[in-house]
Amino acid sequence: MNPINTQATGQPFYMAAGGSTCLAWLHAAQGQPRGISVLMCQAIGYEAMCAYGAYRQISQALAQAGFDVLRFDYPGTGDASGSDADGDRVPDWTASIRTAAQTLTQITGSGRLALLGLRLGAQLALQAAAQMGGVERIVLWAPCKSGRAFKRELRAAAAQPATGVQATPDGDILSMGFLYTAPTLSALQALPGLPPPEQVCARHVLVLDRDDLPQAETLAKQLSDRGIDTQYAVAAGYATLMQEPHQTLMDSQSLALLTDWLAADPLPADRPVPDRPLQFSQTRQHHFDGLRESAVHFGPGGDLFGVLAEPDRQAGDTTTCDTAACDTAVLMLSVGGNYRIGPNRIYTRLARSLAQAGHCALRFDLPGLGDSPTPNEFSMLDLYSKDATPQVRAAIDFLSARGCRHFYLLGICSGSFVAFQSALADERVTGQVLMNSRLLEWRQANPDGQWQEAMQQPYKSSSFYRRQLLRPEVYRRLLRGEIDVRGISRRLSALLVARWQRGLRKLLAQPVLQDDVLSKVKRLSARGTATLLLVTEDDDGRDYLEFHFGRRGSYLRDDPNFKMVLVQNSDHTFTDDPAQVLLAATLKTYLDNAHRLQKNRPLSNRLQAAGTSA
Repeated sequence: MNPINTQATGQPFYMAAGGSTCLAWLHAAQGQPRGISVLMCQAIGYEAMCAYGAYRQISQALAQAGFDVLRFDYPGTGDASGSDADGDRVPDWTASIRTAAQTLTQITGSGRLALLGLRLGAQLALQAAAQMGGVERIVLWAPCKSGRAFKRELRAAAAQPATGVQATPDGDILSMGFLYTAPTLSALQALPGLPPPEQVCARHVLVLDRDDLPQAETLAKQLSDRGIDTQYAVAAGYATLMQEPHQTLMDSQSLALLTDWLAADPLPADRPVPDRPLQFSQTRQHHFDGLRESAVHFGPGGDLFGVLAEPDRQAGDTTTCDTAACDTAVLMLSVGGNYRIGPNRIYTRLARSLAQAGHCALRFDLPGLGDSPTPNEFSMLDLYSKDATPQVRAAIDFLSARGCRHFYLLGICSGSFVAFQSALADERVTGQVLMNSRLLEWRQANPDGQWQEAMQQPYKSSSFYRRQLLRPEVYRRLLRGEIDVRGISRRLSALLVARWQRGLRKLLAQPVLQDDVLSKVKRLSARGTATLLLVTEDDDGRDYLEFHFGRRGSYLRDDPNFKMVLVQNSDHTFTDDPAQVLLAATLKTYLDNAHRLQKNRPLSNRLQAAGTSA
């Protein structure tokens, strides 16, 4: 039994819930406890990714205001065991809420419980509360009208054009990067907006409607008509909150409204306050599917948080393994504003696949993202800053102390920038896996920076546009004004100008700034650090990479430490299942080939990946 860490970042632990093992965070009340515990019921899928930073912010703010708070992952989501492909997940989600509520009340010793649910999480919270009984307060934040309405939204999002992404099996939906199986969709279809009238969900309900598209006032009236003390309010900043994950936090006025409402009932004078610090059994690792995952803090002051996946070799396990494979670690670096699970939960899947293959995989949050706090205000510009390299060095130190000797850095998009810069700064890096890179060097202060800024616009590769010119329907869309001709032209023009300028500088025997990336990769290769580029065929980052390394990496064709692989039929974050399966297989093959050679010798160029072209 260990005392709970009461610092604002919370204390992570694993708990069994809903047939899964879920990662939870306890934020213990600071100062005078209010005697009421708050369970955070998150949204689902892409909306949960967007709101992750806000949920952490709310939890910390409520803890500072005297509430004990628990936030957790539903089965098959976030850091929990399981996957999108599991069967009917809705009963498991509601069951996990009930288990989490029981765990929270056992830890705090308080019988007073409040639930806070966002979007579909609001419906799940209502159902779980009605099943449990005795819930004092519920906050329904931008609730869906029903599970059926949420399903319609998923279908609408899935119907948006996504060139090259393969269709899912009949009955399933791949929406905003997350898979919903037919059994899950069927259960959502049956999920009502309100529990049966005979089931009382709570004594008090706060309905926080969205400010961009209010639609929950009817729900508030229905609850009030049932005799429940119901308050309705509009919370500012919802549309901003649900943009692409970028650590947008909850509006301060809405947060104050939420805190004041939860604190409306003071703790009765005769109600004992649990002793502090609270005591509970902390479980920081769990075993499943042949691997072990651990919630770890590391770095100066222990401020960096990550989840380490390793082969599951418990005491008494006599399984032998290839030493080179067992002491190899892959570090997965933050992508944009996404926390450690990566976009579409891809890092979770890749890390587990690598651990099952005998490697270690650490996916962790850079400062300001996920659960790694920063003393300064976080900006998205920090994603392209060399300030992240010390954190990567700290992660290597941590893994080195655990016996790892070979370190591979992996990153998608902005994560590849951090990987490249860190590889340059730390000679311990054995290899780097750069996926759909849009930027590897940043020179905003000189003319080359203008070209790099143009390359950050979210278009497609020039190869994609050349192929589109052969399709008659493109010209019909062009006549209807459905194509951003001006934006595409600016993007391609910037690329042509950059190529022309580079050719002119070479002709005049002048320094070529754009060749820095190529020369640095050559220097890494000579040092023994390998480079694997994984690029979606139509991704806009392909133009950037081929500008530096030649068509399909032709400038380094004879370098055994360099490889460029094109992935067919996917998107920037490798959303679809076939692409993620291919990535996992490619990474395992890549590491297996590397381990056949001695340390610091050039890597074999025998990488074979079915379904790719190089």
